[in-house]
Amino acid sequence: MLTQLEDAPKDAPVRCERCGETYGRRSGIINFGVRDSFYDEHGFNRTGRDFSRNAFGSLLLYLARQHFLFDISRAIPQGSAVVEVGCGGGSCYLASHYDMLGVEISERALLNLSRTYPSVIQATVAQVPLTDECVDAVISSFVLEHLGEDIVCQSLGEMARVLRPGGRMLHFLDLDAHGPFSVWAKKYEWYEPVFVQSKGHFGLRALKEWQKLFEKSGLAIAATRLSCKSWLQDLSIWGMMSDPPASGVPRQIGRLAENIRRQFSPAADVIVGALNDLLDPLLPDHWATKAIVTLEKRT
Repeated sequence: MLTQLEDAPKDAPVRCERCGETYGRRSGIINFGVRDSFYDEHGFNRTGRDFSRNAFGSLLLYLARQHFLFDISRAIPQGSAVVEVGCGGGSCYLASHYDMLGVEISERALLNLSRTYPSVIQATVAQVPLTDECVDAVISSFVLEHLGEDIVCQSLGEMARVLRPGGRMLHFLDLDAHGPFSVWAKKYEWYEPVFVQSKGHFGLRALKEWQKLFEKSGLAIAATRLSCKSWLQDLSIWGMMSDPPASGVPRQIGRLAENIRRQFSPAADVIVGALNDLLDPLLPDHWATKAIVTLEKRT
């Protein structure tokens, strides 16, 4: 339990009664001893929109984030206590439907997120400052691929620890795939700097590797949605090649993808996503570069 002195300023440090550790605050946000300039610069800070309760709003919910929010709405009952790790700018939709706690390492993201989620803390997923089995669900979007070998097991263990038995966990993540696009891109010297180093994707793994890690952490897979199996991919993936060290035709394609997104987003992303929905069921699973995995903690 964290306490502070009476009449203390808003940004005064707080003290943990259990361990005696003292933690600082800034703009009311508690910092559990972490700071990372990389994610302050490269983190995702924009807040996702909410959706109307009519048929059109339901359609937009289904299409948003390649169906991730829709899958959350189906797997987690409204009103549940949900922790979003690596939450970036958060989501107005999630805030309006769940009791949200955002866990994020980027201070820039948290300062924006604090206007949307009722509770936010600056902490790392490898050390989640919550008690055992205290939340109904844990979610993340493009976080797992950032977990290197040194912290991946600890991080999954932490997320499983705070989740109540029978609770749900949903992760949207990039995969180390073996489809035509991935095989082609890996032939170039710019693949590692563009797709791994610049994004901090030091935990990019194949789905089978993730399945083993989930099992080891006491999590059972309830559902898996695989996407981006074809050359089409999505515009954000192609857009990553718009700058050096990519060059030649790949860089020209990347610039075209970035321009399309800039001028026609989110409509362009929705159209590409719909085309992927048609193509992906026809193609092998190991070609998928993205996955939404729904997990359940064993009772």
